[in-house]
Amino acid sequence: MKARGFTLIELLIVVAIIAILAAIAVPNFLEAQVRSKVSRAKADMRSIATAIEAYSADWNRPMLRQGELARAKCCSVGAFYNAQPEGTVQRASHAMLTTPVAYMTSILNDPFTEKGTKNWNTGGGGRTSGVYGIQSFGAGCFETDYPGSGHFKAWRMGYTWALCSRGPGRNNRGNIVNLVTGTMSGAQNEEHYVYNPSNGTVSMGWILRTNKGEFHYPGN
Repeated sequence: MKARGFTLIELLIVVAIIAILAAIAVPNFLEAQVRSKVSRAKADMRSIATAIEAYSADWNRPMLRQGELARAKCCSVGAFYNAQPEGTVQRASHAMLTTPVAYMTSILNDPFTEKGTKNWNTGGGGRTSGVYGIQSFGAGCFETDYPGSGHFKAWRMGYTWALCSRGPGRNNRGNIVNLVTGTMSGAQNEEHYVYNPSNGTVSMGWILRTNKGEFHYPGN
């Protein structure tokens, strides 16, 4: 008896079923990856927050920030804006948590900067140092913190430091101090700059944490 093979119609049906299953599975897999990275970013920032608080308890202030590091000749502010992989002021600020006292054993990298960043306002791209954005605020001991400045306002609102992950949208547009004080400029307001999965799993908002905890809106 002659063996019967599959007909063309049967093969097309099988291929169509596989394509439908793939169309369902792949988006769910990508969603799970994004959610996993969000969870990792939040866990990393909790670890960094613990280190910052320990540093602050020892030194009575958070780490040096961009301008202070540049004035101390530690590194160039231009290196930050040019987004070189090594030697940026952001990475130098994080390094203060690892040496000479190891408040953390290593510098943690933002999982959402692995493929670089992008500017949602212009559509342009960019590179980063890979680390979480970090900023400190204060008055009196910081020579640039004069009444009326954004950093002074943040300090008066009770902020002493802030951490930022670029989020699934990998957005590099904006400034941490403007966000926490509610003084963002441009077409997007503060709500759009804080990551919320209800805006879409991959949206432009940042994942932020301050000394007050996970950040949602200015003043919280």
